[in-house]
Amino acid sequence: MDYTQFILTVNSSSIVILIVLALILLFATRFRGENAYAALIIVLPNVPVYLYNMSRMLGWHEFSLVMLPISFSVNTLLMPLLWMFALKNFAPDFRLQWKHLLHCLPALFCLLVGLSMSIEERMASIRYEMTGDDTWIGNINTMIIFVQMVAYFVAIFVYIYRSKKLINNVASDADWLQKEWIWRFEALFAILFVIVMVAYAIWPRTDAWLIQILNVIAMCYLVYNSIAHAVIPVMSQPEEINNDKVPVVVSVEDNEQMKNICHQALDILSSSKLYLRPDLTLAILAQEMQVSQRLLSRSINTIRKQNFFEFINELRIEEAKQKLMSLEKSGYNIDSIYTECGFRSRSTFFLVFKKVVGMTPAQWLKDWERRQVF
Repeated sequence: MDYTQFILTVNSSSIVILIVLALILLFATRFRGENAYAALIIVLPNVPVYLYNMSRMLGWHEFSLVMLPISFSVNTLLMPLLWMFALKNFAPDFRLQWKHLLHCLPALFCLLVGLSMSIEERMASIRYEMTGDDTWIGNINTMIIFVQMVAYFVAIFVYIYRSKKLINNVASDADWLQKEWIWRFEALFAILFVIVMVAYAIWPRTDAWLIQILNVIAMCYLVYNSIAHAVIPVMSQPEEINNDKVPVVVSVEDNEQMKNICHQALDILSSSKLYLRPDLTLAILAQEMQVSQRLLSRSINTIRKQNFFEFINELRIEEAKQKLMSLEKSGYNIDSIYTECGFRSRSTFFLVFKKVVGMTPAQWLKDWERRQVF
């Protein structure tokens, strides 16, 4: 297989794989929620570029002339799509608005530049690319993508970090663990981008095959996790507490007061089984106790050395252990008890259980049964 055949094989295979991945994702998730964005990330910025690479190598010049401005345009949409994907996952009230079209300006600019080139200029550019060097339009496109990479990845990681802090303060561990893979996906993409940029600086023509291979890896990760992790809405703002029922709390620094608040929280949670509510938040518990969210959160952090969601999930996992020890009597199985323990999905239950206990529910149950024998 010579170099031309190698490029054709990589690009054609990547097109087929990406389209199949997008279809699997859409049908598996019934075209709902964030997955439409994920499908766009898979297809829109990638497939037209790969088609252009193939047509150029095969000598389909008429098709290449049409695809040149398109391919140099759509690849600048990847970073905005990754940014909006993060927004859609962590902000349930996110809706596309006219202002979001500003993110498409680089794509529009590249498209207009490509369209402004005459047929002869496009053909000369295509022939020059075949020599292994990049053209002026390719250099402009690369500069735009590099600037986007730095700006958008900084914005994405700052946003996810702030979202994690918000979830830690007002929700449960399940919410973050269910979304944690998004941070890993964005980090994976950032690493792959760096690899691509370094390789491109050494030899520009790696963009004809290396990007495709790395994209397929990243998109496989995206599709798997989009399907494996159920969509869970994340609160964008803490819930409001009825101030008429909540007295003004003073002496926040009082250690004894914080101990009492922790004891009160544990008593209320244990007696009412409030921790079994899948939608339990810091705001709900604070209102039940008639204390401020800030004081409740600080008390748990100071006295128990935990944040709110760690506190709640310890109780949930203890409940799960009790149910695991009586599976035969209850008629449940390991895969079905998560709803009885306050979790909204099976995958979240397994994630939290392993984080708290250090082993899966099945491993813990096997270990418990072994200890009963001895």
